[in-house]
Amino acid sequence: MSKHPHLPAIPRNLQPLALALLITASVMVLEIVVGLLSHSLALLADAGHMATDAAALGMSLAASWVARQPATRTKTYGFYRTEILAAFVNGLTLWLVVIWIVYEAVQRFMHPPVIQAPMMLVTAVIGLAANLGCAWVLKPSQTDSLNQRSAYLHVLADAVGSVSVIAAAGVIWATGWSLADPIASLLVCAVILWGSWNLISESVNVLLEGTPAHINVVQVMRAMQEVAGVRRVHDVHIWTITSGMEAMSGHVIVDDLAHSQIVLGRISAMLSERFGLSHTTLQPEVADRNHQHPAVSS
Repeated sequence: MSKHPHLPAIPRNLQPLALALLITASVMVLEIVVGLLSHSLALLADAGHMATDAAALGMSLAASWVARQPATRTKTYGFYRTEILAAFVNGLTLWLVVIWIVYEAVQRFMHPPVIQAPMMLVTAVIGLAANLGCAWVLKPSQTDSLNQRSAYLHVLADAVGSVSVIAAAGVIWATGWSLADPIASLLVCAVILWGSWNLISESVNVLLEGTPAHINVVQVMRAMQEVAGVRRVHDVHIWTITSGMEAMSGHVIVDDLAHSQIVLGRISAMLSERFGLSHTTLQPEVADRNHQHPAVSS
């Protein structure tokens, strides 16, 4: 028995990503111009970070559009995994950003640049406002899609970067201590690594068709065996197609094949209600005395 909804209940509104991309690209250009005029390496580095954000947002936007395309004969699940791939690549780009920041921080420790702090401060404040605006636009949808969350994390990481630039500019303006810039940059690295590690590990789990973190397979199997008419279940697999769309397959040993459709219908209703598994494929079987499958142990 198979129960397959044609589309997952996932919002696919592309407007937040498009708006965030426009804001990010605009501020990136501003930071490049002011960075060159003020000789601020920190602003240029932040502009490079924003360029990565713009690329990540563009990739997320393209992936969200591709994921909307209907299934084909060769892509029977459609293109939902495109969003997961985009989330994985975006996570890796965050690590590249960390490498860049660390490299720049080391160079600044060795050769502290002469910075026009007032101009740097004003531009960084504008950058922070833009980052917070993008985060506000993306926040409602980031819980529903790993791809949207990857874009959201990029924007938040850049917001933290803007805060560090503001703090460094304030210290440099007040004391002239230019080493405040690389120290703040290293703090940003720690924040980026924390968020990107969770993003990459979750996307890799999806790509490897691992069990979703919020679902316990043993609990699912026990619940299935509690349904009237079920003797045992085996070969149960649960995986994620895309964020918010989990699939499951399994074999169910029943008392009587003549009533198997009724039993499988009960199981499907229970799985949907208790575990949110609405994309299920269940194979009914009769007990084979010569090959007994072990029951689920506690």
